[in-house]
Amino acid sequence: MSTNANMVANEPRKAGIDVWRKRLGIPLTIIFFTAVLMMPTPVGLTLAGKKALALLAALVTLYLTEPVELTVVSLMVIPTAVFLGLGSTKVILENFATSSIFLLVGATMMAAAMEKTRLAERFTYWLLSTIGCTAQRITLGVTIANIALAFMVPSTTARTAILLPVCLSIIHIFEKSGDYGKNGRLNFAISLLLTLAFTNSTISAGILTATVPNPITVDFIAKSGMVISYMDWLMYGFPPALLTTLFTWWYLRKVFKPESEEIPGGKELIAQRLKDMGAITGPEWRTLFVFVMVVALWATGGITKLDTTVACYIGVSLLFLPKFGVIKWKDTNRDSAYHILMMSGGALAVGEFLMKTGAAKWLANNVFTFLGLVGASSIVVVAAVLFVVQFARIGFFGTTGLTVLFMPVLVALAATANLPAAAIALPAGMLIGGFPFLMFYNTLSNILVFGTGYLTVGDFPKVGGVICLVGVIVYALCAVTYWRWLGLF
Repeated sequence: MSTNANMVANEPRKAGIDVWRKRLGIPLTIIFFTAVLMMPTPVGLTLAGKKALALLAALVTLYLTEPVELTVVSLMVIPTAVFLGLGSTKVILENFATSSIFLLVGATMMAAAMEKTRLAERFTYWLLSTIGCTAQRITLGVTIANIALAFMVPSTTARTAILLPVCLSIIHIFEKSGDYGKNGRLNFAISLLLTLAFTNSTISAGILTATVPNPITVDFIAKSGMVISYMDWLMYGFPPALLTTLFTWWYLRKVFKPESEEIPGGKELIAQRLKDMGAITGPEWRTLFVFVMVVALWATGGITKLDTTVACYIGVSLLFLPKFGVIKWKDTNRDSAYHILMMSGGALAVGEFLMKTGAAKWLANNVFTFLGLVGASSIVVVAAVLFVVQFARIGFFGTTGLTVLFMPVLVALAATANLPAAAIALPAGMLIGGFPFLMFYNTLSNILVFGTGYLTVGDFPKVGGVICLVGVIVYALCAVTYWRWLGLF
């Protein structure tokens, strides 16, 4: 079956889902918001808490259906919260200026320099040419590229967009052999594209600036009194993220075994792309210098006492300087950085209301009782909660909405279980950002590779379910062993 034929078959289905999802968004939001607001106040929940739940219901519905841009959804929180009497404008806007969110915005600006100078693209071609061009080495090369780019580019979507054209070019060369499977599909293409999307996400769980749910998780944990820095997150999260990333690469190769290991012309294609880029340029060297300097400042923050966000903006400032800098304001004046800031601010504001009004605690107590976790050991509590969080994503588009829904409740749930907030919220946040594999619509990276036409809807749960379950086990064990040994709690 050709790629074009698959794309033609997939487009009407995707278009139909999106049209109805967006068309029903506003009516459903009004219905859910009004229903929660008008229901009798349950025992143990205050009137303010009920209003916070109504706001949460509206926000999650809008996130799921997306009738308007997610940035606009978060901005709508401001007047709605004031109208409900949940807080003043000043209190609400404070959530739009957290340190961790501005860290992600700064990292996005540095990524703009890497994209403009084509440093990230050059690195990708160099890596693939160095590793080799057999089917196994190509998928491993993409995995390693995802690991490296996760430190450079703070967006799973952007990283997928960087690597996707390279992957498609290699797939097109492989197609010329005509060696398709019995079902008329190309296993190599399926394996490569899922490796691109999945390892891109799994490694994101280990790097604070790699995806939006991470800083949101840090901000919610901070509300319980614990501050997690860039290096703290790396120390706790990178080992399990690397482990699950390598497992994901291995598992995808086992499930979708390539028709042939040889890719005639693949090495020549990569070499030619690298040759066409010419010698490394001055702007690329300067961008690389700034990136290495910022990473060094992050790594030595415990010694220099320099705040992670401040260190990031030292590098960002250098990138704008005359003669030395490589970008101008218009290069960063795109939707990515400010989308992160605006969208996250509204989400954090809603979480703040849930916690301050006691709504999060009320939800947590009910969830704790419903799951039968009263008196259970810490490993059972953590594993059960992570399982629910992970497999609840089947109904969610994107990861931010899931983070907003669960984080305030998880922080309160940890207190109910007599555990530190980080014991539950940290592994849950890493799972939310790192394992959106159950359905193709769980994240934009999935949608990008699904849109190529080489994949079917069933490919995602077929392998994603197993990888998600492995993620739950790994992060639950980390929470009660490795992280405890490191002194997290």
